[in-house]
Amino acid sequence: MKIISKRELVECVAYSHSFEWRDKPGAGFSFPCDKDGKLDGLNPCAQENLDKCLSGEYDVVDHGIEQHEWTYREPAVGVCEECGEEVALAHFTNTCECGADYNSSGQRLAPRSQWGEETGEAWYECY
Repeated sequence: MKIISKRELVECVAYSHSFEWRDKPGAGFSFPCDKDGKLDGLNPCAQENLDKCLSGEYDVVDHGIEQHEWTYREPAVGVCEECGEEVALAHFTNTCECGADYNSSGQRLAPRSQWGEETGEAWYECY
């Protein structure tokens, strides 16, 4: 299999303006914004809740702008040796639409009828 896109770690950052109910710690409101607190495109219900948080109508604590960071792995992508379709290599076993199986490194696996032959396992125990 030819790898056309290597696996990569994606780092994400998002911001929100957060409020917490005074009498219910851990519960409240969080509105997506940019790092400066600018809010764009809130739906009408969210805008109404934000207005009530800011006006004091809701009894909430304003935690200000919070930064949220997370990472995830984008899987490698390869081209199937059998049919030329792209296959995302996200799992232990990755199956192309044509039925060809590959491991997470893009190596072609033996036909499923041969899986577990040496160990006495059935193919579905390996999948």
